Amino acid sequence: MMDEAIIILKEQVGITTQETDWSFESVTAEREELDPTIIKVTDTDLPKLVLTHLYLYVDQRSGNDYVVYFITDTTSGREFTRGLLIEGKLHWYSNGESHD
Repeated sequence: MMDEAIIILKEQVGITTQETDWSFESVTAEREELDPTIIKVTDTDLPKLVLTHLYLYVDQRSGNDYVVYFITDTTSGREFTRGLLIEGKLHWYSNGESHD
């Protein structure tokens, strides 16, 4: 997923990065914990527990932070949604499994 996060940032805002520029974290969360203003998927589309994968890049020149997220099933790894937050605001998202 790290490679996909790098590609998403490059395609959406034109910033080129490498793996060492990023930090990341994967956490299990209940669907009710997800902020609907930044996670654009309906509760009915999600199981009770999901795995959130967060990739953080902070631009040293501007100080802006960019978070690429992936929400997946905890057991199968099926992806429900992915998105890009800039300074905590949703910039782009995509739902479904049409990501190769």
